[in-house]
Amino acid sequence: MNPSLIRQRFDQRAARYDNPLTAWIGEQELRQIRPLIPPGATVLDYGCGSGRVTLDLASRGHTVTAFDISSGMLTRAQERTKGLPPEIRQRITFVSDLEAIQQKKWDCITCIGVLDYYPQPHPLLRHLASLLAPDGRLVITFPNAHSPLGWTYALASRFTVPATPRTPAFARQVALESGFSLLALRYAFPALPLLGHTLVLALHKSTDASTEKK
Repeated sequence: MNPSLIRQRFDQRAARYDNPLTAWIGEQELRQIRPLIPPGATVLDYGCGSGRVTLDLASRGHTVTAFDISSGMLTRAQERTKGLPPEIRQRITFVSDLEAIQQKKWDCITCIGVLDYYPQPHPLLRHLASLLAPDGRLVITFPNAHSPLGWTYALASRFTVPATPRTPAFARQVALESGFSLLALRYAFPALPLLGHTLVLALHKSTDASTEKK
């Protein structure tokens, strides 16, 4: 889908995006994401949405820059920081300018629930590779094409922003073709191979796939 259309659709959904169901599903994903973030890493949350990952990582001591192409979602994320302790809020920077995040190389980039909407994920993955430090790590997600939950989500998304489920084999291959090696592949909601709604991948900026771990 065209990024401009993605921006428009999420601007329209921002005010009603969060609800108890998405919060519960999001927590299942976060349980798989947290162990994949290097301790002490400075994180770019690319496509931060309403701030679920940003707020979680900041509360765990990470310095996080939250970026999103949707101004509505970015505003929603900023609103969610109200009431947080000052020491957590000061770890978060919100950015809407793509050029601003290109001024440095990042220890870790999270891109959660973003690649769902890109039928051709290679360009975005290669762009993210260009933002990483030489030893940096990228953590991404895809809806799982082997999971009935993944396809239920894809069908429901046709009414908002259409999502495309991917197989684990596709996820591995597109990562390799985009200049990464696979460090870990996990499943979320539930945390069971094949059945999990979400594929969670940790990638290293390298074309050497020999480092893959289970």
